[in-house]
This record gives sequence, C-alpha cells and structure tokens, in this order.
Amino acid sequence: MKLLKIISSLALGALLIGSVNAQEAPGKKKLAITKIAPTESVKARMAKQGVGLSLSSVLEALDSQVYDRVLNTKRFEILERSDADALAKEQQAAGNAMQFNQADYILTIRVDGFNDRMETRTLAALGKTVTARVIELSAVAKITEVSTQRAVASTNFQVSRRQADQLSGNTTAKVGESSDALLTDITREMAQKIASRVADTVYPARIIGKRDKVVTINRNDTSGIKVGQVWEVFTLGGDLVDPDTGDKTREEVFVGKVKISRVTPQNSQADIVEDTGIDRLAIVRLKDDVADPAPAE
Repeated sequence: MKLLKIISSLALGALLIGSVNAQEAPGKKKLAITKIAPTESVKARMAKQGVGLSLSSVLEALDSQVYDRVLNTKRFEILERSDADALAKEQQAAGNAMQFNQADYILTIRVDGFNDRMETRTLAALGKTVTARVIELSAVAKITEVSTQRAVASTNFQVSRRQADQLSGNTTAKVGESSDALLTDITREMAQKIASRVADTVYPARIIGKRDKVVTINRNDTSGIKVGQVWEVFTLGGDLVDPDTGDKTREEVFVGKVKISRVTPQNSQADIVEDTGIDRLAIVRLKDDVADPAPAE
C-alpha cells in the first residue's frame, strides 16, 4: 500500500512539473492575415494592358501561398482567413482602426507593382532572336501589433522571373496568360520572403544547441534557410534607449559567424566559422545568401 502511495506521489509530481514547464513556455503568437489586394493604380494599369487575368491569378495564388508558408514556419497560430476578413470588413465599415481581439499581430499585404511582358533579344552570334516571358512582382508587407496598434515592421519585397523555355523567332509566341508555371514560381518566392520576414520579426532565429563546432538553429526546411548561407551570431546585451525618440531596444553583440550545412524538417545545423562567444539562445541573422539555381535557357 505504501509503495502504491509513493508511486502515485511521484506520478503526480511529474505531472505538476510538466504542467509548470508548459506554462513557462512562451507559446505561439496568434496572427491574422488579411486578404491580399493590389493598389488601385496597379489594378487599373493591368486592366488597361490586358493582363488583368495574370494579376488576378497572382493574387489568388499569393493569398494561399502566404498562408501556407507562414503556417509552415511553425511559429504562429493562424486565424482562419474567413474570420480575419470578416473582422477587417466590420472594423472598416464602423470607421474604426483594424483590431483583432483574438490576434497578437496582423499581417497586411498590398501589391504595389506588377508587370507581365514578353522580352525579345537578338543573338547576333547565332543570327536569331529569342523571346521570353518576364514577370515582375512588388509588394509591401506590414506587421501590426494589436495591443499597441503599432506597425512593428514594414518591408517592400521585389521578385522577378524570366521563363526558361525561350521562343525562337520562328515559333508562334505564347499568349501571356497561357502559362501558369511562371506565375506559380513568382508567387511562391514572394510568399517565402514574406513568411520569413514575419517569423524573423516576431521570433528572431536562434541557436538552440551547440556541440563542438556545430550549432543547431530553430529554422526548418520550409523557412527559406539554405545550405551554404552564412549567418552572423549575436548575443543580447543591456537595454538601449534612443535619446531622440525614446524607443527601447536591446544591445546586440556580435560573437561569430556560422555556415549552414544541413537543413531538416525540424531545424537546421551550421558549422561555426568564427566564434568569440557563441552559445545557446544567441540570435542569428542572415549575412550572405545563396542564389537559387538559374533556370536553363
């Protein structure tokens, strides 16, 4: 009987410890993503140029791709899109500032630039001309903290893609709206850039493990991190106050560099290149990116 009581007490103790640890974990922030829309000038210009369908396709794809990429950062609880749009519409109709009681942050995206054109180049050495479709996309993403209604980040992103399969002068030109591959590629790239920015703004990438000359970073294979990238490492120092604005920040002390060597569905590993104090929980920021493979022409 005494043995059963001891076992029960140990089990209860373990349960309480687990409960306390769970409460100590900060948990995921809640994010609302409003419907992506173009500026009125972009919308009118695309309609005039006759590529309105391309713009609509990009907006629809970007809407779902951003949701997917942000969700796959595994850093946020995402409000259902229908709820976010309904709340935004209700607030705007009432003439109020956009607020979401259920969310910690709001992500709004506006497409402020778009081009879908055919480019023709003359290759003198080959004695022929080639034509390729080029799509350019520009968008501004803003992250607003609900509790303060303060914009904590606003970034302009620009991406451009040129189709790989060029057309010779003897080939009938493709209609601009006939191929979705390029539109899909450009929206995926834009969505990844935005999702990475959102994650890094709210949850800066950190070192969560160190063993010999290898560190583990809390970014997985859906975060945009790539083998070969070089990241700088910083530890947080004391509080800093801007004498002009009163804004408060934390000092970041540079303590080294790491190079990404392995990316997995859970996290990433990097080899230490320079170390003057790298340790667990240090912040890492991308320094040198790795270019994506160029499409074959």
